[in-house]
Amino acid sequence: MITTRPGNTKKACVMSDGIDRNDGPASFPDQGRDSFPCFRSPPSQRRLFLQGMMGVALLSHPLAVFAASKAPSRQRFFSEHPWLQAWVERGLFESDRLYDLLARIKPDKRVVKWMNHQAEAKPYNQYRTLFISENRIKGGKNRLKRYAKTLQAVEEKYQVPAEVVVALWGIESSYGKNTGGFSVLRTLFTLSTGYPRRASFFRTQLRHFLLLCQEEGFAPHTLKGSYAGAMGQAQMIPETMRRYAVDFDGDGRRDIFHTPVDVLASIASFLAGHGWKAGERYTLLPVQTPNLKNLVSPSLDKMKPWHWWQAQQVQLPEGVSPPDPNQSVGLVRLKEKNGLRYHLVFTNFRVITRWNRSSRFAMVVHELAEQIRV
Repeated sequence: MITTRPGNTKKACVMSDGIDRNDGPASFPDQGRDSFPCFRSPPSQRRLFLQGMMGVALLSHPLAVFAASKAPSRQRFFSEHPWLQAWVERGLFESDRLYDLLARIKPDKRVVKWMNHQAEAKPYNQYRTLFISENRIKGGKNRLKRYAKTLQAVEEKYQVPAEVVVALWGIESSYGKNTGGFSVLRTLFTLSTGYPRRASFFRTQLRHFLLLCQEEGFAPHTLKGSYAGAMGQAQMIPETMRRYAVDFDGDGRRDIFHTPVDVLASIASFLAGHGWKAGERYTLLPVQTPNLKNLVSPSLDKMKPWHWWQAQQVQLPEGVSPPDPNQSVGLVRLKEKNGLRYHLVFTNFRVITRWNRSSRFAMVVHELAEQIRV
C-alpha cells in the first residue's frame, strides 16, 4: 500500500514494494515488491555508483554509519547465518568477502518497523492525486521530447509505448529525482536476518545484489535505495535488475542509477518480458450494472474470454467496439468518491501488475501515460 514515513502525512512514494496489500494476494510477482511499504529519502545524496570491481580496500572500508563496534568471530558469524555458508559452498562467494562485507553491519531497526507499518488504503480518487500532478505531467511531456530518439528505439525493440515507460519512470522516482537514501546492503541484510516473515525472499535479493555488484562493478556500501531494497531510477529489486536491466547505450554497464537511456530500456525490457502486447487495449468502462459486483476477477492470472463476459450480461456503452470473443478480459473495481466503479481490463493491465500488484497502481500508470502522451 502507499505509505508515508511514520509521522509524515504529506509525503508519499510508490514503487512495487509499496502498494496496497488489499489489492492482491500476499504472494510476490516477479518484481517482488507488491506488499511492502516504501519510503525514499530526499534526493540529496552522494553519488550512488562507483566504477571498478570491488577491491580489498572497498570491502574492508569502515562502515562508519551502520557498523557494529566489533565483528563477531568468523566461526560464530557463519554458524549464526548458515545460509551464507551455503553460498560459499556453492561457489557463489568467497567466505572472506562475505565476512568483510556483512559481519560488522548493525541492523537497521527502522526498516523492520516501516515494513510492518500499515497505512490506510486510500480510495482511488485520492490515490491518483499522489502521482498525477501538473508537475509530473509536465515532467513526463518534457522527457518524452528530450529522449524521443531513445524512446523510439526502445519502442521499436520492445513494442512498449514510450508514454507507458516514461509514466513508470515518473511514478517510481519522479524521473530520477528521488531514488532513496537507505543503504541497500544494510537494508537487505537487516531484512534477511530480522524480518522472519519474508526472510527467504530478502536473502534471495541479498544474493542477487552481491552478484549484481560483482557483475557490474558496483561498490556495495555505496548503493542507496528504498527501505525494501529497491534501487535506481526504476526502483528495481536486485533480482529484477539482474534479469531485466539492459545496457542500451552500449557503454558496458547496466546503469539504472544515472543513465536515463538504460533506465527507459530496462523498464520496457521488464514489461516486454512479462508479455506486453503491442496495440492491445488497456481498459474499458462497462455499463455499471448491479451484477458486476459478483463478477470481479479474484486474480488477473485467470482472466476469461470476452464471450464469457457477454454470457454474464456484461454490457459496453453504445458505440464502443467489443473485444474479440476470445480475448482475455478481467474485471476490477476501484473505490471512487461516489462509490465503486468497475473496469474491464486486458493483458497489458495485468502486465503492469507484475511490476506492482495493485490495481490502483496499474490504473494510475495508464492515466498518467495518457496525459503525458505528446
